[in-house]
Amino acid sequence: MALDSAIIPLMTPYQMGNFHLSHRIVLAPLTRQRSYGNVPQPHAILYYSQRASNGGMLITEATGVSDTAQGYSDTPGIWTKEQVEASKPVS
Repeated sequence: MALDSAIIPLMTPYQMGNFHLSHRIVLAPLTRQRSYGNVPQPHAILYYSQRASNGGMLITEATGVSDTAQGYSDTPGIWTKEQVEASKPVS
């Protein structure tokens, strides 16, 4: 069998609920600790866009729902309006 016609299971499409993935590679949740003051920063847009693919899935950073629910410092939160608004361009 020619190498270019070999089927690579990792690169085959997958239906996951309502999601139609073009391959089976998923970026797992991360804790990058680069959200100063628990506010997502603009560089997160570049970071995740560099890892995105058409039809792929990214499960991004864990996000605290309150100031007492933070596991690590400088991780993004969603308990203030500023944090929510800063998260919108990233998603």
